[in-house]
Amino acid sequence: MRHILVFVILFPFATVYSQTDNKRLDSILTQSKITWKKYQTNHFNFFVEEGMYPDQNIGNIKYDFEITRNNIISFLGDENFVDTANLIIVDTKEKIVNILGFEVQGFAIPESDIVIFLNSKNYSLAAKHELTHYYSFHIWGRSADNWFSEGLAVYYDNKWNGYQVDSLTKHLKDNNKLFKISTLTKQFYLLNPMIAYPQIGSFTSFLLSKYGKEKIKKLWIRGFKDMRAIYGKSLKKLEGEWLKDLDKFQNEKIDYKSHLK
Repeated sequence: MRHILVFVILFPFATVYSQTDNKRLDSILTQSKITWKKYQTNHFNFFVEEGMYPDQNIGNIKYDFEITRNNIISFLGDENFVDTANLIIVDTKEKIVNILGFEVQGFAIPESDIVIFLNSKNYSLAAKHELTHYYSFHIWGRSADNWFSEGLAVYYDNKWNGYQVDSLTKHLKDNNKLFKISTLTKQFYLLNPMIAYPQIGSFTSFLLSKYGKEKIKKLWIRGFKDMRAIYGKSLKKLEGEWLKDLDKFQNEKIDYKSHLK
């Protein structure tokens, strides 16, 4: 990956939130009783609750997000992409549920230029994962197979539940826990996410490392129905190559039993 020399303008002062021309953003921010503070950088508006953990750590958050953003758009192939993303960061699971109606550590709404994060002493920001969703949508477009966007996001973050993605997937393979890739393409969101997510992240990593980014981008745009046309091989053949390639990864120190029930 080619790195960009980044000059980050952090805008050190916060302002009190006031309504914007983004109706979805205003709806999310006004439906809660939270007193929001707004911080800005070159490419982000950050909305955090006054005095809470994200507000206390906003300096590091702003800097890290600018660096992460520029690395992701470089990876996606559009270093000249211009935008301002709205990031809402709260410190408890309950506040996430109040905003979204369900519990997650991060959730991207790229069509409204919004990404929502959980960040506390116990929950690290899912910055790489959610920003990959956000920028891939804006730069590559919506994935033909929406679930496949998870593969790219997990690949780019390169970790799942604290483990390196390929090593974890090797562990799952050795314990006969992997799903068939054809099953992932049809039932992804119905499967155990603690298996399905690292598995598709690892498969994406294999396709990228062996066959390159241009083919992945075609797969993103055209979908798995065109797998043979894009790669010259069937999905089953590529799956076999990937499973064999997994054997080069180590998995000795992985304890994942609680997620496989």
